[in-house]
Amino acid sequence: MKYLIKNINVFDSNSEIQTNQNIYISKGKIENFLHNENNIDKKCQIIDGTNKLLVPVITDLYSNLKTPGEEHRSILDQEISAAIAGGVTNVCCHPATDPVLDEPSLIKNLISKANKIFPINIKPFAAITKNLAGEQLSEMKELFDAGAIGFSQAEQPIIDTKVLLRAFEYAKTFGFTLFLRPAENYLSKNTYANESSIATRLGLKGSNRNSEIIEILKYLALSKDIGTKIHLSKISCRESLEIIEKAKNANINVTCDVSINQLLFNEQDIDGYNSNYHLVPPLRSKIDQKEIFNSIQNDVIDAISSDHCPVDLDKKMLPFEESEPGASSFETFLPLIFKIAQDHQINITKLLSKISLEPYKILNNKKYDLKKCSNIDFCLYDESLSWIPSQSLIKTSGKNIPFEYELQGRVSHTFVDGEKIYEL
Repeated sequence: MKYLIKNINVFDSNSEIQTNQNIYISKGKIENFLHNENNIDKKCQIIDGTNKLLVPVITDLYSNLKTPGEEHRSILDQEISAAIAGGVTNVCCHPATDPVLDEPSLIKNLISKANKIFPINIKPFAAITKNLAGEQLSEMKELFDAGAIGFSQAEQPIIDTKVLLRAFEYAKTFGFTLFLRPAENYLSKNTYANESSIATRLGLKGSNRNSEIIEILKYLALSKDIGTKIHLSKISCRESLEIIEKAKNANINVTCDVSINQLLFNEQDIDGYNSNYHLVPPLRSKIDQKEIFNSIQNDVIDAISSDHCPVDLDKKMLPFEESEPGASSFETFLPLIFKIAQDHQINITKLLSKISLEPYKILNNKKYDLKKCSNIDFCLYDESLSWIPSQSLIKTSGKNIPFEYELQGRVSHTFVDGEKIYEL
């Protein structure tokens, strides 16, 4: 199919917004940015780009697609549908599924099932250790050949430092990236909130911030010594960001992301025991949140993840400590990025790069070039639409969205490989 998108604003590969463009798409790529329509196929589909912004290759580095098991096929359908409706064209799936993504056949099956539902780009992270148990390394080379984009322990730390050392050495040998969520086991286990006076007053067992800091120091020491490329996921503490900044200045091969939840909320939101704010890592202080915004501005933080984690409503209705952590965010990801830009006076191009161009570069070790790419992925974001993400409107299996306010702007179209796969 050929498309002509008229009068569209474009967030381009240089992190700039080009206004009032006419774009002709043929055979999966942009033929050119048109100033006239004399040489196009008259049978092409015309899309009105008025009030819309083209955002290329939204890439989510941390999300949970639940399980690849056949009995949960309907859940996979719903989560991929939610990602598409949110304009997310590259979805990184962490290995904490059931069964764990630690066998090549499971990686192949997940990609195959997803592609049968929609031609979305599923980027699975394989488990660093068998069954995420932290004891025996998985067959990382075979998993990579099967389609794994990187390696992760999801939320499960490797307690045995000798195993961790071997993982770093193995990854370095083959040029793999380790995607690590820093949380020291004994300080983070069975905790439900940030360790602070708020958690104490509510009677909730708090997670000490050193849980994150200690693991980051360990990972950075190994990366510096061995040379392994690492990505640190869902950073939440001020001190962590200060340490990462120093590591980057010392040329340690490290990147990091932050969950969008840490930009939207802080520990004060758990007051009232609202289990929708039961998240991992826990919501931190306003001081931590301020440093996160500073670190986005100065590029210490490379990417923002949706941290999409659908939870059944009955598991969210339990008391705070008994509830399952997580929040659904695929479909609200882009509108919330615009809200954050407005509320905190951050240039929207800075935030858009953190959900598209920068995470794409982390995964693929190359820059995304919208004009030269032969199979373009993008969404159209209609800034004129206002909506409330109610349970009846969202496609995800988990209706656990921790807010009820109106959002301005919504994804109207999603394209993968130059073909339209979603229209609102």
